[in-house]
Amino acid sequence: MQIFLKELAILGLILMISGCGFQLRGDIQANFDSISISGGTSSFNKTLQRKFRQAGISIKSASEAKKIVEIIKNSFTKTILTLTGTGVVSEYELDYVVTYRFKSKDGPWNLPVTIEASRNYTYDDSDILAKDEEEKRLISGMEDQLIKTMATQISLSK
Repeated sequence: MQIFLKELAILGLILMISGCGFQLRGDIQANFDSISISGGTSSFNKTLQRKFRQAGISIKSASEAKKIVEIIKNSFTKTILTLTGTGVVSEYELDYVVTYRFKSKDGPWNLPVTIEASRNYTYDDSDILAKDEEEKRLISGMEDQLIKTMATQISLSK
């Protein structure tokens, strides 16, 4: 009897979650099937191309693509946010800024768009390897956020 009640409770929970419209965040949602990307640092450009390919959008030359993106600038900065009383770094702030412009195949260039992501994290000299890994994951998360924002803005344009 208890097993039946547990299964019934799990089934009820599943129905409630599916009924409320819950959905995991997926890949990039775009209204175009090909894109040309130029400019920016090679690592950001490669990440951007990989994300678009994973979403089923092909990377083509500017003459063949439906959307053309030019990354004017992408920069990453790491600044000290706080220090301890002894002058040791306690927190860092990571900032990632991307400036880009885009256009449809035969349309005019839009005005440059600047988007940015920022994260703070605590730092501890006794845990250098873990904090370096945390920093890499934060940077990767900021890149993902910026790329999804870019894809949304490009998709919403005409």
